[in-house]
Amino acid sequence: MKKVNALPIGPGWMCEILTVEGDVIGEDGKMMTEEMELWRRDPIECVKELIGNPAFKNFMSYVPE
Repeated sequence: MKKVNALPIGPGWMCEILTVEGDVIGEDGKMMTEEMELWRRDPIECVKELIGNPAFKNFMSYVPE
């Protein structure tokens, strides 16, 4: 865990709670639902992090290949 904690920290994580409707009918005659967690990061912040990372400096290309 010390090595994991020493890794650089990128963009923050966000958690959204989604209500998903299934395909099973419950006892009340309605479709059953379940709350699920969706963990995500802002893709724009991720790209900024990758472009700004000096470890990738020699591997970045801004022209089509």
